Amino acid sequence: MKPCGARQRGFTLLEVLVAMTIVALGVVTVVEVFSMGLRLGSRSADQTEAMTYGRQVMDDFLVTTKLEQGSEQGSLQDVGRWKVFVRPAENPSADPSLSSAWELKEVAMELRLSDAGRERLVELKTLRLTKKN
Repeated sequence: MKPCGARQRGFTLLEVLVAMTIVALGVVTVVEVFSMGLRLGSRSADQTEAMTYGRQVMDDFLVTTKLEQGSEQGSLQDVGRWKVFVRPAENPSADPSLSSAWELKEVAMELRLSDAGRERLVELKTLRLTKKN
């Protein structure tokens, strides 16, 4: 038996509930941050893959095609569709060092990638200096 004046040591039910609530909030916060990191990592990987395909299409087009004004389209390895537009550059700077035998053209590409029912759009633009015909 305990003496009359002795106090019992321990935590009350209220103190345990408050401590458990604080721990639960911390765990939920950590899980949410981890989940957000995974989502952002996945989105970044998707964007990197889309840009890689876009640059591949643009590079292939610029190397193998004579830059005539107009548009061309095609598909990319069952991954998506692309369309390239070639037009004279808007507002080319009046540089006196360029001869009249050259012209500046804008090459714009739209690439639509399909993945698991989602469609992503990649748009790239570049300028090319070409000889006039």
